[in-house]
Amino acid sequence: MMRKIFSLFCMLLICGGTLFSQEDPTNLEALFMEMAEAKPGLDEITELDVSGLTLYEIITSIAEEHRLNVSVDPSLTQPVVSKFFDLKVKDVYIFLINKYELEVDFMNDIITFKQKEVKKEEKVEKPKKKIDVTFNKANQFLSVKLRNDSLPLVAEAITELSNKNIVLSPEVKDMRVSAYIINRPFEQVVEMIAKSNQMSATIDENGFYFLSKKEEEPAGAANTPRTTTNRGRRLASGTKTKSRGPGTLDIELNENGYLSISANDADATTLISEASELLGINYFFYQKPEDVFVSMEVDNIDFDNLLDHVLKGEIYTSKKWEDSYLIGLRTSEGLRVSELIQLENRTIENVLNVLPKAWLEDVEIQEFIELNGLLVSGSRPVIDQLKQIIQSLDKVVPLVQIEVLIVQYQKSHDVQTGLQAILGDGSENVQTQGVLFPTTDVTLNAQSINNLIDSFNGLGIINLGKVSRDFYANLSALENNSIISLKSTPKIATLSGHRANISIGETNYYFEQTNRLINTGVNDNILQSGQWKPTEANLSVDILPYVSLDEHITLEVVVEKSAFLGRAGENAPPDKTTQKFESLIRVKNNEMILLGGLDELEKENSGTGTPFLSRIPVIKWFFSGRQKSKEKSKLHVFIKPTLVY
Repeated sequence: MMRKIFSLFCMLLICGGTLFSQEDPTNLEALFMEMAEAKPGLDEITELDVSGLTLYEIITSIAEEHRLNVSVDPSLTQPVVSKFFDLKVKDVYIFLINKYELEVDFMNDIITFKQKEVKKEEKVEKPKKKIDVTFNKANQFLSVKLRNDSLPLVAEAITELSNKNIVLSPEVKDMRVSAYIINRPFEQVVEMIAKSNQMSATIDENGFYFLSKKEEEPAGAANTPRTTTNRGRRLASGTKTKSRGPGTLDIELNENGYLSISANDADATTLISEASELLGINYFFYQKPEDVFVSMEVDNIDFDNLLDHVLKGEIYTSKKWEDSYLIGLRTSEGLRVSELIQLENRTIENVLNVLPKAWLEDVEIQEFIELNGLLVSGSRPVIDQLKQIIQSLDKVVPLVQIEVLIVQYQKSHDVQTGLQAILGDGSENVQTQGVLFPTTDVTLNAQSINNLIDSFNGLGIINLGKVSRDFYANLSALENNSIISLKSTPKIATLSGHRANISIGETNYYFEQTNRLINTGVNDNILQSGQWKPTEANLSVDILPYVSLDEHITLEVVVEKSAFLGRAGENAPPDKTTQKFESLIRVKNNEMILLGGLDELEKENSGTGTPFLSRIPVIKWFFSGRQKSKEKSKLHVFIKPTLVY
C-alpha cells in the first residue's frame, strides 16, 4: 500500500508537464514503469498486426482497448506497418515514440503524444564580397578590379556610383566576370568588361547600357549581304526562307502587341499605313515618303522604333502629338521643335564655332549666355544628334595649378693689391689719409713718405734719400667675398588649353632726345624734343598646358629673368642682363621636373706694373698692381603641375 502511495506522489511531481525525447530512452522507460503502477493497462499484453493504419489510429486504438487516457495530435498521419506479439502496451508506445520521433507529456493520468519539433538551424549569411569599383564624376573615368565577381553585383555597384543604368539580359545574370582596368573612360571600361567575358555591350538612345551573351556568327554569314534594322532577327541554322521579289511586304501583329515585319524594297508609305492599321494608331501625312523604300527582317518592334529606323537618314521625320503621329518633311512647320540645350561643366562660349557645319544647315541656333545654353530650332532627329554632340563636349575642363620653383645661386671672390707712386704738378694738396682695416686703401703724401724713409736711413750702409714735395703714393689691399642665394616660387593656375602668365619685376626710365633741323631759308634752327621711355626687368613665366585622357600634361613653358646693371650716362638706358628658357615638355600629374639649368663660372687674373721689376718675387709687390676675381652662378627652374577637377 505504501509503495502505491509513493508512486502516486511521484506522478504528482511530474504533472506540471515534463518533456522527454527519444534521445533519453532510459528516463522515458522509467516514467512509463512508474505510470504503469497507477495504470495497469500499460503492463497488459497486446498483439497487433497492422498495415496502412496511421500512427494516430494505432495509439488511440491501443489506449481504447486497455482503458488508457491519451491525447494524440491529429497531425500524426504517418502510415504504420508493424506486427507485435506478446508485448506490453508500454513497450509498444516506447517503440513508436522512438521510431517516429514523438514528444510525450505526462499530466496527471493523461499521456500526450505529439510530433517532435525539429529545430531548424539558422543559416548564417556570408557577408557579400565588396565589389572594388571606383568612379571619378569629374572626368567620367571608371576603375574596376574584378576577380570572379557576380555580374549582377558588379552592375549594381557601377550603377550606384556612376548613375548610369546597366541592364543585363537573362542569360548573363548568373555569370561571374573578371577584369582589371584602371582610370579609363566609362564606355571603354564597360566595353572591355563585356569583350573579356564573351559578352556584347550596346547603348540605346536613352543612355542605357545593355549587356548580353555574345552570339556566334553562323558559318558563311559574313559573306552574305543583307539589310536589316538594329533589331533584326537571326535565322536558326538549317531554316530555309523563300526568295522574295522587290516590293513584297508581310506584317504580322503578335500576341504581345509588337510587329513582325518582312520587307524587300517595300514602299515606306505602305509599310507605315499597314503597321498603324494593325496597331490601331492614328497618323497624318504632311508629305508622304513615297521615294523611301525599306528592306528589313525584324521581330517584336513597336511603332516608335519602326518610324525611327525607316525615316533615319531621310529628309522626312515624325512627331507624336497627343494620340496621333505626324509624318512629313523635316522642314514642315508642324514638325519643327525648339529646345534649350544647356551645358553643365563648361561655358557656352566658342561651342558654336566647333560644331560641324553639316549639322547646322537645317537648324537655327542662338546662344543664350544667361542660361549657359543654346536655343535650337529644327527637326527632332537633327536636334537629338546635335544634343548628343554637345553633351559629348560638355566635359569638366581640368584646372592646372602650376608651381614654378626658380633657384638662383651666386658666389664671388675678388682680391685687389698694388702700390702706385704718383708725381704731381704741385697743384694738389695731398693729405695722408685712408682706411687700414678691414680693407686697406691709404694715400701717403711726400712728408709721410720721407718720414718713413728716415726710419730706414742710418741702418748700416742704407741711405734712400728724400722724395720731392709733389710726390705721393697710394697703397691698396682689398678682398671681397659674397654669396647670394635666391628662391622664387610663383604659382599660377589656368584651364587646359588656356595660356597663363605671371610677371614680377621693376621698371626704369631713360630719356630719349630727338633733334630736328628746321630750314627757314634764312637760318638753320635745330629743334630739340625728347620723352621718357620705360624699360622693364622682370621675372616672367608663360605657360600653356594641355591635359590628355591619361592625365599627362603637355606644357609649353617660357621663363625669362632679366636684371638691370649700371647706366652709361645719367639719362642713358640701363644695361640689362637676360636669362631665358623656352621648352615643350610632357609630365605626369603631381610630378616635378627640372626644366633647365644654367651654370656660369668666370675667372679673372690681371695686373699692371713696371717692366721686369713687376716679375721679380717680393720686389714685384712694390712695382705692380694686381687683381684676381672668381664668380660662380647657377640658375635652375623646376615645374610641378597639379590637376584639379
